[in-house]
Amino acid sequence: MASFRVRTPAEYLKLLWRRRYFVLVPSIIVASAMGYAIYKLPNVYESRTTVIVDPPKVSANYVQPVNQIDLNSRLNSIQKQVTSRTELQRLINRYGLYPELMARNTPIELVIDEMNRYIFVQPYSAASGVYAFQISYRGPDPRTVRDVTAELAARFIDANSDETRRQVYTTIDLLEGRINEVKTELEKIESERAGFLVNNPDAVTGQEQNLLGQMNSLSMIRQSQQNSIDSLRSQITMSEQVLANLKTQESTEPEAPLAAGQTEGQLRAKRADYEGQLKQLLVTYTEKYPEVIKLRVQIESINRELEDLKAKTEQERLTKRASKTANPQIAQLEIKLAADRADLARKNSELDQTNRQLNDLQNRLRNSPILATEATKIERDYNTLRKRYEDLLSMRDNARFGAKVINDFSGETFRMADPANLPEAPASPKRNMLYPMALLVGLLSGLIAAAAVEARALLTIRDSRDVAHYTRLPLLVTVPKIVTEQERQRLPLLNATKVFGVIVLIPLAAFLLYQGIKLSRLLSMVTGSY
Repeated sequence: MASFRVRTPAEYLKLLWRRRYFVLVPSIIVASAMGYAIYKLPNVYESRTTVIVDPPKVSANYVQPVNQIDLNSRLNSIQKQVTSRTELQRLINRYGLYPELMARNTPIELVIDEMNRYIFVQPYSAASGVYAFQISYRGPDPRTVRDVTAELAARFIDANSDETRRQVYTTIDLLEGRINEVKTELEKIESERAGFLVNNPDAVTGQEQNLLGQMNSLSMIRQSQQNSIDSLRSQITMSEQVLANLKTQESTEPEAPLAAGQTEGQLRAKRADYEGQLKQLLVTYTEKYPEVIKLRVQIESINRELEDLKAKTEQERLTKRASKTANPQIAQLEIKLAADRADLARKNSELDQTNRQLNDLQNRLRNSPILATEATKIERDYNTLRKRYEDLLSMRDNARFGAKVINDFSGETFRMADPANLPEAPASPKRNMLYPMALLVGLLSGLIAAAAVEARALLTIRDSRDVAHYTRLPLLVTVPKIVTEQERQRLPLLNATKVFGVIVLIPLAAFLLYQGIKLSRLLSMVTGSY
């Protein structure tokens, strides 16, 4: 089967000329209907006003800005408030907007949605350092549009101030509540901290070194006491031996009585030696040096022994006077032994007390790291909570100060730069652009109609070129169209009928098409008209 024969441009022009009425009539109908619909579109006026966002007038070092969000987010938030159902319904009732919709008892939600379609908020670029946004509103009446735009701008400015105040006072209320919570926690941890330090004084920083110093001192005192006890025990043992010898010799004088003076001399010589060593150490070291403390303890021990020896000597002297018949040496030894034993018991008691104190210090030193760790944790929690409390107080004071000067000095404020203008020319529809579009659509409609009518003819054999292309055979003969006399006589009437029909069809079809365009609101949606 032969393929479709491609026509030349001249052939296509001939086809269009043959179907010129199919191009012309639809073009006139569509263009006239659309042109009249464009003509009947209501004028839409647009009023605009510019609002500048003034930056804070007080340095952020003194008053922190309340608004920390960007301009777009703030505008979105405020726009939702300004274009809320209550606000827009108040404007609709006040200015009598959308009377046709209200007359048809359209739900108020749909009317508000219709009004929202014609409210525009456009932020400016902040590249130049100036923050601003433009508010515009579209409507059929210029004065009403101007008044509504001015009120919307005033509402934006008031809403920004209200929002800023609300943020400030909400922030203050939140800070007050948080401060009270942190204050309660701080008082609780302060009470726990004080109670812990009272019950555990060893948890204080530096107490471990103090305990070590006390233990060293007690260790030297215990060593001195132990040396004194050992010396006293040796002395008691010697006295007991001497007493036993004296008792075996009933009438004999003791060969080698112990002289108190010799013991006292020995003690004084030892004390003098210790005092000399102490003076030498004090030249180089302080009183807290361990060897200095040790010598002090030994000197005090010798002083006590000298006092005890003096008391014993006096007691022996009195005993001699009271007992003339008895052996004075035996009596003296017995008295001395009794005094030494009493002194030994006293020194053992002192040594036991020193051992108990030393054991107590060792236990405290053993528990000191645990207590210090617990104290460090409590102190860290306390300092952290106190820092948080002070930060909250600072934030609250800053918010209170910001609330006092927020209208004049602090925060970003909205200021109207250009008042709403009274529009003189309609913003929509752009008829000088729509009329050529109507002509173009009409012409395109006529071409489509002609192409639809002629499409079938393009697939049939119409002339010798079609015969040669599709049959691959030459055309030998053609038969002309035979018209009878009767058909020739009816041809003018038929042509007149067609012309009359076209004349009637054009206005009727244009009117019906106009009504369809009007009901569909297609042009209104495209041009943004009402």
